[in-house]
Amino acid sequence: MKFLDKIFSRNQMKETPVDVLSLANHVSTIIDKTAWDVFSTYRLELLGESIAYIVPAIWGARKEGDLTPLQRTINDHVEPIIKGIFSSLAIRGMEAQQEFALSFLIRGLIISKITYMIEAFRNRLNEQAFDEQKLKDALSNIKPLGTA
Repeated sequence: MKFLDKIFSRNQMKETPVDVLSLANHVSTIIDKTAWDVFSTYRLELLGESIAYIVPAIWGARKEGDLTPLQRTINDHVEPIIKGIFSSLAIRGMEAQQEFALSFLIRGLIISKITYMIEAFRNRLNEQAFDEQKLKDALSNIKPLGTA
């Protein structure tokens, strides 16, 4: 009976509370900052390229051909940050597949954030251009009313 009392006891040892969000917040902040740094530093160049331009830059490899100098520069900026995220997670003994999967998720998140920023910026520029055109059209269609 003592054995069953131990299993179903309500007086189980209480563990000290752990902030489960602290590491996630830390990693999330690093990823957000990295995406913003890349976008804000290379905004003009990224806006002039296709949206897929950022993918090889973050991965540091391209299916066909070499990276452009800008893509190499972006990768040189991002790569140590990704390694820092790995070390902050303090996961030991990962197999190659697990390490690649985690790297895939981190890089994918960075790519998604940067592509979102690029597209949001492009959309904002298009909205401003559309508003300016509407204003020009409205001003050109103004007709005087009455006489002075």
